[in-house]
Amino acid sequence: MGDTSFAMMMAQSIGALALVLAIFAGLVWLMRRFQDQVVPNKEGQMQIMQRLHIDSKNSVVEIRHGKQHYLLGVGIQGVQKIADITPEPEHQNDA
Repeated sequence: MGDTSFAMMMAQSIGALALVLAIFAGLVWLMRRFQDQVVPNKEGQMQIMQRLHIDSKNSVVEIRHGKQHYLLGVGIQGVQKIADITPEPEHQNDA
């Protein structure tokens, strides 16, 4: 009789743990799915123009705020401004 109650408690504990892990996995999935929709991209706000990954922890990012463009270094040390840059004018093909 002692063995069946122990087995029942273990089954309930494993079931409860599986339920908690399933709820956690569902919340993580929802957050990843909707994270891009939280902050809408409006014209005139800061935008990432392009990103170049140097390695798994460091990258160079060009951002635009209004008509100004900036080159930033992003890494584990933080974010550092590398330079103010002027964007290349868009060429129109008149052929």
